[in-house]
Amino acid sequence: MGFTVPDAHLLALHAHQGQVDEHGRDHYLAHLRPVAEALRPHGPYAEMAGALKDVVRHTRDHPDPTRRHDLDGLRALGVPEVVVEAIDAVTRRPGEPYIAGLVRRAAAHPLGRLVMLADNAHDLAAAAELARVDPERARRLREGRFRPARRILLAAEAADPRSGRRVLV
Repeated sequence: MGFTVPDAHLLALHAHQGQVDEHGRDHYLAHLRPVAEALRPHGPYAEMAGALKDVVRHTRDHPDPTRRHDLDGLRALGVPEVVVEAIDAVTRRPGEPYIAGLVRRAAAHPLGRLVMLADNAHDLAAAAELARVDPERARRLREGRFRPARRILLAAEAADPRSGRRVLV
């Protein structure tokens, strides 16, 4: 028996234990689980990639080696290669520009693009929540980051002859 969707959720839950978002909410519960659930209709690999999308970036410097993950470590755990590749596609490198680097790289990988679209939809919803507290910051994020990223991702999805007909998140 290989690596399963429940395994991905348990790994994400353990890896992100104690991490919170800017509103003080548990990162896995408030962000990763909803993104993974939005990806569920696209199959188990999509859901796994959604649950694990931040595991490398958010744990690379963790002081506890059992909670530090990299791509090779995920492979060693049995995470399917297509999921590892998608995680790599959506993991921002140190110093990498968001739009010109991360978004364009994610847009080039079919599963990474889908994960980034689900993440982007979640971020746009969070920006609406942020607007109640800090409308100017929400506007800057929405107009300078989230909407431009979504346009790039949707254009790449539409241009992809194999996966461009997916129902998008």
